[in-house]
Amino acid sequence: MVVVQERETVAVRSTPTGMSVAAGWALMIGAALLAAGLFSPAELPARTLLMCVAAGAYAAVVTDLRAVVVVTGLGMATFVGFLAHRLGDLTGGADAWSYAVVIAFAATLGAGYRWLRSIASVTD
Repeated sequence: MVVVQERETVAVRSTPTGMSVAAGWALMIGAALLAAGLFSPAELPARTLLMCVAAGAYAAVVTDLRAVVVVTGLGMATFVGFLAHRLGDLTGGADAWSYAVVIAFAATLGAGYRWLRSIASVTD
């Protein structure tokens, strides 16, 4: 008895990492501009929340973890340099970087959500 198994190959074309990084950074810049327009410089928690939502949503949608890490890092630097400090200064007080860690945590939660969603779709 001969069993012939044919496998279907599905060609999945993913977005190149550079394009994902460019789109993500544009999203983070847009979120930073929105945060700067809506909240005063003294309202760092509100500005951080807006950047966290953008980073978490991006991480929940994009499957390339390299792009998520790069965009999160760029978003953190944008927050510290332009929303917490002025004129791109990244060497200010540690208070701004403690807020920026929350942005990385939000991106981690978004990536975890995407991972859990992918597990649920495989088991269904």
